[in-house]
Amino acid sequence: MMMEGKNKANYMPLIFEEEGLETGRPGFLSGFSPNGAVADAFYIRSLSREEKTVPVIPDSRITLVFRGRDSNVSSYICGVTEEIKKLVISPGECCIFIKFTPGAGSLLLNEPAGSIANRAVPLNGELKRGSHPVSRAKALMKEPDSGLPPGSNIYLIKYCTDRILQERGNIRIEALAAERGVTSRYIGKIFEKYVGTSPKIYSQIIKLRFSMEKILEERDRLLVDIATDSGFFDHAHMNRMYKKLIHCSSGDFRRNLFKGLDYSKVDDYISAG
Repeated sequence: MMMEGKNKANYMPLIFEEEGLETGRPGFLSGFSPNGAVADAFYIRSLSREEKTVPVIPDSRITLVFRGRDSNVSSYICGVTEEIKKLVISPGECCIFIKFTPGAGSLLLNEPAGSIANRAVPLNGELKRGSHPVSRAKALMKEPDSGLPPGSNIYLIKYCTDRILQERGNIRIEALAAERGVTSRYIGKIFEKYVGTSPKIYSQIIKLRFSMEKILEERDRLLVDIATDSGFFDHAHMNRMYKKLIHCSSGDFRRNLFKGLDYSKVDDYISAG
């Protein structure tokens, strides 16, 4: 199991490594390090003779995904995931993920980021004209502000998402609005347009991820103590969010991770093909 990006402004994805799966950095991205536009890039490759199901934890990143084997590769742009999804990987298949920081991924779209929330669509139908996914991603890796208009609301998004991260999801949107001299409604509108979800759900995802990290690192602590330290009212409050976002209780997560999850009741992250 690998967890990255602890307490960083660019919160990296959690990857739960399963037997028969290999993870790493794609060769064409050698030397890449996260920047203001691209949060991370990695691959998952199946070394197994059987299908493998990987949990995709709720994530606030728009993601480019390339999946397939040899020259048979499909590409997708995936929106924010507001609850757990599953990724079924076939024997020998490789999936490459390029995850954009909140707001930056919207630069690839013709529509508001919220229009692709909780779904994956073929890249050709959603990317801006004349913008090849790999070349566009590489440009953003080298120049994080490329294509960013002056005075863009993405700078306000960066401020808000950084503050939410600093507070581990425990900050009221009204407080953010007061700090920036705007209304809560305005922040909500730009989150839907540029991030792809509401600031409330974004904050819940951040709180979930930090509490999961605590559960994994502090195995002997009572869950009720972790709940209150993570900003929940009590253990029951934490469990309600866990069941909503990852379909299991915090206790189940501590004992089994996602091994006991009924994947028949979990939607696909990307449909096959």
